[in-house]
Amino acid sequence: MEKGFRNKIMTEQKHLTDIQEFLARDTTQNFLNAARQFVELLELEIIDREDYFKRAQTALINLYASGHKFEEIDLEIEKKELNFNKSISFENKNLNHISTLGYDTKYRKVFNPINKNVHELIQGDIALDFEDIYCDLKTELDKMKIGTSEAVEDALWQMKFSFTIHWGTHCIDALRAMHSMLQKIN
Repeated sequence: MEKGFRNKIMTEQKHLTDIQEFLARDTTQNFLNAARQFVELLELEIIDREDYFKRAQTALINLYASGHKFEEIDLEIEKKELNFNKSISFENKNLNHISTLGYDTKYRKVFNPINKNVHELIQGDIALDFEDIYCDLKTELDKMKIGTSEAVEDALWQMKFSFTIHWGTHCIDALRAMHSMLQKIN
Protein backbone atom coordinates (compact mmCIF):
# COMPACT_ATOMS: atom_id res chain seq x y z
CA MET A 1 0.00 0.00 0.00
CA GLU A 2 2.80 2.42 0.84
CA LYS A 3 4.44 1.84 -2.57
CA GLY A 4 1.16 2.67 -4.35
CA PHE A 5 0.79 5.84 -2.31
CA ARG A 6 4.40 6.86 -3.13
CA ASN A 7 3.78 6.24 -6.84
CA LYS A 8 0.64 8.40 -6.72
CA ILE A 9 2.54 11.24 -5.01
CA MET A 10 5.38 10.99 -7.56
CA THR A 11 2.89 11.05 -10.43
CA GLU A 12 1.16 14.12 -8.99
CA GLN A 13 4.52 15.85 -8.54
CA LYS A 14 5.46 15.07 -12.16
CA HIS A 15 2.14 16.53 -13.37
CA LEU A 16 2.75 19.65 -11.29
CA THR A 17 6.27 20.01 -12.75
CA ASP A 18 4.92 19.52 -16.29
CA ILE A 19 2.28 22.21 -15.75
CA GLN A 20 4.83 24.61 -14.24
CA GLU A 21 7.13 24.07 -17.24
CA PHE A 22 4.22 24.63 -19.64
CA LEU A 23 3.27 27.84 -17.81
CA ALA A 24 6.87 29.08 -18.00
CA ARG A 25 7.00 28.84 -21.81
CA ASP A 26 7.10 32.12 -23.70
CA THR A 27 4.19 31.03 -25.90
CA THR A 28 2.05 30.36 -22.83
CA GLN A 29 2.99 33.60 -21.10
CA ASN A 30 2.40 35.64 -24.27
CA PHE A 31 -1.02 34.08 -24.73
CA LEU A 32 -2.06 34.52 -21.08
CA ASN A 33 -0.93 38.16 -21.16
CA ALA A 34 -2.91 38.80 -24.36
CA ALA A 35 -5.99 37.08 -22.90
CA ARG A 36 -5.79 39.15 -19.71
CA GLN A 37 -5.29 42.34 -21.73
CA PHE A 38 -8.42 41.65 -23.78
CA VAL A 39 -10.50 40.79 -20.70
CA GLU A 40 -9.30 43.90 -18.86
CA LEU A 41 -10.13 46.10 -21.85
CA LEU A 42 -13.68 44.80 -21.95
CA GLU A 43 -14.06 45.41 -18.22
CA LEU A 44 -13.11 49.10 -18.42
CA GLU A 45 -16.03 51.29 -17.46
CA ILE A 46 -14.90 54.59 -18.94
CA ILE A 47 -12.84 54.99 -22.09
CA ASP A 48 -12.80 57.29 -25.14
CA ARG A 49 -14.53 55.44 -27.97
CA GLU A 50 -11.86 56.02 -30.62
CA ASP A 51 -9.16 54.93 -28.16
CA TYR A 52 -11.27 51.91 -27.30
CA PHE A 53 -11.51 50.73 -30.91
CA LYS A 54 -7.80 51.19 -31.52
CA ARG A 55 -6.92 49.34 -28.33
CA ALA A 56 -9.48 46.64 -29.11
CA GLN A 57 -8.02 46.11 -32.57
CA THR A 58 -4.50 45.77 -31.16
CA ALA A 59 -5.75 43.46 -28.40
CA LEU A 60 -7.51 41.21 -30.93
CA ILE A 61 -4.44 41.05 -33.17
CA ASN A 62 -2.24 40.09 -30.21
CA LEU A 63 -4.82 37.64 -28.92
CA TYR A 64 -5.22 35.82 -32.22
CA ALA A 65 -1.48 35.69 -32.94
CA SER A 66 -0.63 34.42 -29.47
CA GLY A 67 -3.59 31.99 -29.51
CA HIS A 68 -2.30 30.58 -32.79
CA LYS A 69 1.17 30.03 -31.29
CA PHE A 70 -0.18 28.79 -27.96
CA GLU A 71 0.59 25.09 -27.65
CA GLU A 72 -1.91 22.46 -26.59
CA ILE A 73 -1.31 20.90 -23.21
CA ASP A 74 -1.92 17.19 -22.77
CA LEU A 75 -4.65 16.33 -20.30
CA GLU A 76 -2.90 14.00 -17.89
CA ILE A 77 -4.75 14.57 -14.65
CA GLU A 78 -7.95 12.66 -14.11
CA LYS A 79 -10.65 15.28 -14.22
CA LYS A 80 -12.82 15.48 -11.17
CA GLU A 81 -15.63 17.90 -10.53
CA LEU A 82 -14.07 21.34 -10.05
CA ASN A 83 -15.52 23.62 -7.41
CA PHE A 84 -16.07 26.41 -9.92
CA ASN A 85 -19.21 28.39 -10.69
CA LYS A 86 -18.58 30.33 -13.89
CA SER A 87 -21.70 32.49 -13.55
CA ILE A 88 -20.16 34.27 -10.58
CA SER A 89 -17.28 35.45 -12.79
CA PHE A 90 -19.57 37.56 -14.94
CA GLU A 91 -21.51 39.49 -12.33
CA ASN A 92 -21.43 43.23 -12.96
CA LYS A 93 -19.00 42.99 -15.86
CA ASN A 94 -19.33 45.31 -18.82
CA LEU A 95 -19.72 42.71 -21.57
CA ASN A 96 -21.40 44.98 -24.09
CA HIS A 97 -19.28 48.11 -23.70
CA ILE A 98 -18.61 48.21 -27.43
CA SER A 99 -22.33 48.48 -28.24
CA THR A 100 -22.62 51.64 -26.11
CA LEU A 101 -20.00 53.57 -28.06
CA GLY A 102 -22.33 54.84 -30.76
CA TYR A 103 -21.26 52.75 -33.75
CA ASP A 104 -23.21 50.16 -35.66
CA THR A 105 -21.39 46.97 -34.75
CA LYS A 106 -23.26 44.68 -37.13
CA TYR A 107 -21.63 43.27 -40.27
CA ARG A 108 -22.29 40.73 -43.02
CA LYS A 109 -20.39 37.51 -43.49
CA VAL A 110 -20.61 34.06 -45.00
CA PHE A 111 -20.89 31.47 -42.23
CA ASN A 112 -18.45 29.04 -43.84
CA PRO A 113 -16.33 30.87 -46.43
CA ILE A 114 -14.66 27.69 -47.76
CA ASN A 115 -17.92 25.86 -48.52
CA LYS A 116 -18.54 26.72 -52.19
CA ASN A 117 -22.17 25.59 -51.96
CA VAL A 118 -23.10 28.21 -49.37
CA HIS A 119 -23.60 31.74 -50.67
CA GLU A 120 -26.03 33.03 -48.07
CA LEU A 121 -24.87 36.01 -46.05
CA ILE A 122 -25.53 36.10 -42.33
CA GLN A 123 -25.27 38.96 -39.89
CA GLY A 124 -22.45 39.13 -37.39
CA ASP A 125 -22.02 41.58 -34.55
CA ILE A 126 -18.72 42.80 -33.14
CA ALA A 127 -20.33 43.22 -29.71
CA LEU A 128 -21.45 39.58 -29.71
CA ASP A 129 -18.02 38.46 -30.97
CA PHE A 130 -16.41 40.32 -28.08
CA GLU A 131 -18.85 38.76 -25.63
CA ASP A 132 -18.12 35.22 -26.83
CA ILE A 133 -14.35 35.73 -26.73
CA TYR A 134 -14.61 37.38 -23.32
CA CYS A 135 -16.73 34.61 -21.80
CA ASP A 136 -14.48 31.83 -23.11
CA LEU A 137 -11.30 33.49 -21.84
CA LYS A 138 -12.65 34.92 -18.57
CA THR A 139 -14.05 31.54 -17.54
CA GLU A 140 -10.72 29.80 -17.96
CA LEU A 141 -8.61 32.60 -16.49
CA ASP A 142 -10.84 32.50 -13.41
CA LYS A 143 -10.60 28.72 -13.30
CA MET A 144 -6.80 29.03 -13.21
CA LYS A 145 -7.14 31.10 -10.02
CA ILE A 146 -8.34 27.97 -8.21
CA GLY A 147 -4.66 27.06 -8.32
CA THR A 148 -4.87 23.28 -8.38
CA SER A 149 -2.93 21.37 -11.03
CA GLU A 150 -6.21 19.93 -12.25
CA ALA A 151 -7.87 23.34 -12.66
CA VAL A 152 -4.86 24.95 -14.34
CA GLU A 153 -4.35 22.05 -16.75
CA ASP A 154 -8.04 21.99 -17.65
CA ALA A 155 -8.16 25.77 -18.16
CA LEU A 156 -5.09 25.78 -20.40
CA TRP A 157 -6.47 22.92 -22.48
CA GLN A 158 -9.90 24.56 -22.77
CA MET A 159 -8.41 27.87 -23.92
CA LYS A 160 -6.54 26.24 -26.82
CA PHE A 161 -9.49 24.01 -27.71
CA SER A 162 -11.95 26.91 -27.71
CA PHE A 163 -9.51 28.98 -29.80
CA THR A 164 -9.65 26.26 -32.44
CA ILE A 165 -13.40 25.69 -32.43
CA HIS A 166 -14.96 28.91 -31.15
CA TRP A 167 -13.37 32.17 -30.09
CA GLY A 168 -10.64 32.16 -32.77
CA THR A 169 -13.34 32.51 -35.43
CA HIS A 170 -15.02 35.32 -33.48
CA CYS A 171 -11.65 37.04 -33.20
CA ILE A 172 -11.05 36.91 -36.97
CA ASP A 173 -14.62 38.04 -37.73
CA ALA A 174 -14.38 40.99 -35.33
CA LEU A 175 -10.97 41.99 -36.68
CA ARG A 176 -12.19 42.01 -40.25
CA ALA A 177 -15.26 44.08 -39.39
CA MET A 178 -13.28 46.46 -37.18
CA HIS A 179 -10.71 46.99 -39.91
CA SER A 180 -13.44 48.30 -42.19
CA MET A 181 -15.10 50.29 -39.40
CA LEU A 182 -11.85 51.99 -38.40
CA GLN A 183 -11.28 53.08 -42.00
CA LYS A 184 -14.57 54.99 -41.80
CA ILE A 185 -13.73 56.54 -38.43
CA ASN A 186 -10.27 57.78 -39.39
